[in-house]
Amino acid sequence: MSPKRKKDAAPAAPPPGEVSGDDRLVLTGAYKAGLILAWKRDTERGYCLTLAGKSDEYVDVDKLAIYLAKLKAAA
Repeated sequence: MSPKRKKDAAPAAPPPGEVSGDDRLVLTGAYKAGLILAWKRDTERGYCLTLAGKSDEYVDVDKLAIYLAKLKAAA
C-alpha cells in the first residue's frame, strides 16, 4: 500500500494594510460627518472609500486628506 499524498497548503492571504493614526482620525471624522459610508485599506491601491449614491472610490494614501477636504467643501 502506498502512503497517502498530502495536499499542498493554500497560500496565506496577505495581512491587511495598517491604517495610521492620522488617517484613522481623518477617516473617522469624514464618517461621522456623513461624507463616507465606509472605508477599507487596500495594500495595492490605497483606501477604498464607499460614498453614498456613488461607486467605491480608490484614493492614494498620500492624497487622502486632500480628497476628503474636497468632499467636505463640495457638501
